[in-house]
Amino acid sequence: MIKATAYAGTLLALSLASIPATAQVQDYEVITAPAMIAPEATSAVLTEITLAGDRQIAVGDYGLVISRDSADVEWQQALVDTSVFLTAVDFADDLKGWAVGHHGVIMHTSDGGRTWQRQLDGFQYIELQQLYFAAQVERLTEALDNDELSEDERYELELELETAEFQLENAEFAVQEGPTKPFLDVLVLSEQVILVSGAYGSLLRSIDGGVTWNLLDAAVENPDNFHLNALEGGEEFTFLAGEAGQLFRSNDQGTSWETLESPYYGSYFGLHIDAKDRLWVFGLRGNIFVSDDQGNSFRQIKLEDPVNINAAADAPNGGVYLVGNAGALAWVNAAGEIIETRHGSGAALTDLVINNDQSLTLVGQLGVLTLPAFAQ
Repeated sequence: MIKATAYAGTLLALSLASIPATAQVQDYEVITAPAMIAPEATSAVLTEITLAGDRQIAVGDYGLVISRDSADVEWQQALVDTSVFLTAVDFADDLKGWAVGHHGVIMHTSDGGRTWQRQLDGFQYIELQQLYFAAQVERLTEALDNDELSEDERYELELELETAEFQLENAEFAVQEGPTKPFLDVLVLSEQVILVSGAYGSLLRSIDGGVTWNLLDAAVENPDNFHLNALEGGEEFTFLAGEAGQLFRSNDQGTSWETLESPYYGSYFGLHIDAKDRLWVFGLRGNIFVSDDQGNSFRQIKLEDPVNINAAADAPNGGVYLVGNAGALAWVNAAGEIIETRHGSGAALTDLVINNDQSLTLVGQLGVLTLPAFAQ
């Protein structure tokens, strides 16, 4: 599994705010309109960058996907059959990858990111929601018919039923409103198992390489439907994080989730598992936490400037890089020392990869940016 987790904090919040509350179905031609070939694609808003073998692949606004085989060659724009804002990308191997974005779009490539095709769009996602929540309502209604339920059991089921009915109403209303829910992260656990998380508690999984998708919203304890911003997978556990300090862990590739005790109750934008199998959780106002025991406990890391932290990656000489808004970049080295700098652009940075010469390729508000080797 190859993963570079990022959440385009401020940029994505602006995109969400731009969706009109009264949007009509005919407004969603963007879902099927191919991404335009853009001569200045490397300067557009880019949200995430990852590796497929040695190949660097970045995604962003207007359905843009760009790639290059190394830092020494030019970027090439991929052929993509959607123009939605793409938020995240992940690969199973050198060839097979998935990207997700606004309006319920999930994309797939089988040629190393050179061409991309839709596997799911927002209209299909609405249909999945209707079937899923209708089944939830039926199951919970039948469960409440049991006269042997205790008062506490009945109360919990009634709360679950109320939530499921509310979700079903939303899904039915979405038929007229159109697909407004964006997906925010994708995690490829294998060529067959892919997880997708998103706004308003959205959680999906495929176990057949994206041929079919199943909703897992009810598998996490998220009654307020907070956004689920980030996914990350390690050897033993899969992790999920979001708004309001939401933090979950799964030991069965997403079938079931346990709620972890969160060290912070603001928004998390990203997750990272480093070379030492430590879990990093980070987000709003520079809040960064590290767990040495798979999320059972955390210690805080504080930067001098508390800006939003969007992504992390292992540094070549040990430790972890962190990037965030206002050009912020920090290196927490193997000894735990923190070295901070800023990119001269001052732009929001949303993700990074390390080049062979240890320089950094960064993406974010101003597209592709570079920085010389930082970790020494």
